[in-house]
Amino acid sequence: MAKKNTEQVISLDAFGSAKNYWICWMQSTLPHLSFANLLQKELKRPCAFVGDIAPEESQPLLKFPMYALSFNLEFDVNLVAVANHVTAPMEMSLDQQNPLLGGLLFEDEYYLFNKQGLTKIPFSVPMADFVVLLSADKEADIEDYIQALQSLPGARILYQETPQNAAQGQKKRKAVLDFIQYLFYESEAAVKEYRRRKLFRKLHFKMSVAEANYGRLKFPMEDNRMITSDLLRREDL
Repeated sequence: MAKKNTEQVISLDAFGSAKNYWICWMQSTLPHLSFANLLQKELKRPCAFVGDIAPEESQPLLKFPMYALSFNLEFDVNLVAVANHVTAPMEMSLDQQNPLLGGLLFEDEYYLFNKQGLTKIPFSVPMADFVVLLSADKEADIEDYIQALQSLPGARILYQETPQNAAQGQKKRKAVLDFIQYLFYESEAAVKEYRRRKLFRKLHFKMSVAEANYGRLKFPMEDNRMITSDLLRREDL
């Protein structure tokens, strides 16, 4: 019998050693796009869609949208809000129906974290609408940013902790920590890719300066050399 391929994320001892990580589960009646607008309005930072988390290879339609904003570029203080639930594909819902009732009366929701029902990770906090990830360099104090989230109107924090502490009280502690780590790493990669695409568009899809634009060069220059100046990443440019 062929072995079923399952997602495996290895918890690294170094996770959290170079950066501060904080996570919370929030409840809000707003849909994910409106929630992103709320973050942008209340936190006074541009908040953009940066991609989807797709944790189930067997269910490619399960995509959880992510929105990100940056509090501080110098200390890499970033916030990512991930939708904690999406409507489950019909074929997944059909597996849960009661044959005596003849079918489903309502669409099912699939959760990343939930106490029961269709969920990726069993978790003691029920029915959260969003998972909010906050990360920063060790030199940065993130307490002010946490307080701003705690006083966010139209949303309520159900549970907040560091990743390690959040996983500590769960039945499947390692699975919870592995998946939280996966969310942080995937979201950080998505934010970096979003910024790269944004910068690329700003430079009219040219990330290098051709040799023909330089005068009196002592040595030849490669035309595909990447521009790396930090000035290009200033928000006011």
